[in-house]
Amino acid sequence: MTTSHATELQAILNAAIATAKAAPTAANIAAVGKARKAMDDYSNQGTDAGEKFKTQAAALQYLQRSYKIEKSKLSADVQAGKVPRKDGVYSAKDLDYYANAVRLDLKTSEPQQSSDGLSDEIKRETARKLRIQNEEREGLLINRLEEEARDARLWAAVKSDIENHAPAIVHELINRLLPIIEDDELRARVLALTHELRLIYEDAIADIFDRYAKIEGE
Repeated sequence: MTTSHATELQAILNAAIATAKAAPTAANIAAVGKARKAMDDYSNQGTDAGEKFKTQAAALQYLQRSYKIEKSKLSADVQAGKVPRKDGVYSAKDLDYYANAVRLDLKTSEPQQSSDGLSDEIKRETARKLRIQNEEREGLLINRLEEEARDARLWAAVKSDIENHAPAIVHELINRLLPIIEDDELRARVLALTHELRLIYEDAIADIFDRYAKIEGE
């Protein structure tokens, strides 16, 4: 391994590790694995550059064993001078270095599995939260319906009691007044007012019911 390549690979690995620590996503963790693999592969080859490839097509086939790369991508990078080669020959070591430098995606299934696993976990957590929210909403709806039904029953009972007891209340008031009225004519006039007082009382109660019904409907 040349010093420059080793230094660059180590810098790439360090940057990937720092990124993964700051944001431990599946993609960033996979990038660390890719950088470490390139570093290890390059180190294990020692001074031997490994396989040699005289053509760009052969170099592409080598890269496609482990990385996701299209012919157009490699051609463009070759033209841009991003792919190392010596005397027109590509080495496996330099191709691995290039793949890591431009951050080619590995062809292995592990990153995809991690992504799928993360996606499945997100889906499960989202489904769980939605289920809880639905249960809470259903519970609130049931509680609200129960409260409304209870209030309606209570209101109906109160209204019924007031309406049914209106005549008795009026008669009770008249009966309490009559003993303290000594004049027979005045007593007769008060007694005659019983029906009228009952109607006045019932009308007042009806107005109260109407006002509450309007408030409830708003």
